[in-house]
Amino acid sequence: MADPIPCLALYPYVVVRVECGICPARRGAYRLARLAAKYGPETPLDEVLARISADCPYQRGPARPGDKVPGQYVPRCHAFLPDIARPVPHPPDLPPSLMRPRLVSGGKG
Repeated sequence: MADPIPCLALYPYVVVRVECGICPARRGAYRLARLAAKYGPETPLDEVLARISADCPYQRGPARPGDKVPGQYVPRCHAFLPDIARPVPHPPDLPPSLMRPRLVSGGKG
């Protein structure tokens, strides 16, 4: 992952969301403060992502004899941080008081 954000201390949002490209049911959200307390604020995002997805069945395992590249024929984990990969115009954790009001169709008539 080549992120412009190198570590947890520079992550721009309060909530760190994680998704997987292979397992649609595998997604989660973590509080930035808790991750920083657990792993340290200077921990690179790649390492945090690897630790969060350590129980993934598609994590690359040890090399098998005869493989030119370790685990080359085994699917690997596709966990990523969607808020960095697909930036949105407003943060996903913006407090309701800072969000603009929106018109709901079919309201009181």
